[in-house]
Amino acid sequence: MDHAARMPASSRSRRMDRIEFRLLMLASFPFFLCVTAIARLRGERTVSPESLSLFAEARAAAASAIPFAFMG
Repeated sequence: MDHAARMPASSRSRRMDRIEFRLLMLASFPFFLCVTAIARLRGERTVSPESLSLFAEARAAAASAIPFAFMG
């Protein structure tokens, strides 16, 4: 018997939501990385010792934008 067939519908739904979120993160992270890098190069974002790394800032931007894809 297939493992997915034994899972309750709500567990399957949550698992699919997690997979979709990860795929959207994978697809959108390069975009946010480029935008963050360009913003720093143009001087729009100042880099201070307590600021996030380029990758952490891009990841945070992607993670904050992706939930809007699940609204509605």
